[in-house]
Amino acid sequence: MKSLRQIAADARRREADAHREILARTEWLTAGQINARQAVPPIDNEQPAREWKESGRIFSLTFDNREHFAAYQFDTECQPLPVIRKIIAEFGPRYDPWQIAAWFHFPNGWIAGTGDSENEPVAPMEALDRADDVLRALRFMHGGYVA
Repeated sequence: MKSLRQIAADARRREADAHREILARTEWLTAGQINARQAVPPIDNEQPAREWKESGRIFSLTFDNREHFAAYQFDTECQPLPVIRKIIAEFGPRYDPWQIAAWFHFPNGWIAGTGDSENEPVAPMEALDRADDVLRALRFMHGGYVA
């Protein structure tokens, strides 16, 4: 039988493994990189990312002592996708950014693939063009359904 210390160490290892996988599966942008991708970049390199985050339009993770933003939150002109605001609002304040990132990154049984893999679950970050499906999957999670 495992001790409480071993159980806690195992949980920390699993969490660290999940964090590594989340970081490896997508492009992460700094506020400066988001600033540089704007048609007319603000003078303050932290803008517009800081404002968008404060207004709930995007979320960030802190790693390597810097704030980073998942690139999938933005369109081709580096503007926040409208569905991201809705997702963040649905999550509400009870979820931390790592939990939100994990939800985006791991396959979700409530979101089916398309084409040849139409029965295969996909990660929400891969289905952001299907806002209704993604939001429905998030609402099922909050409702306690298991997928």
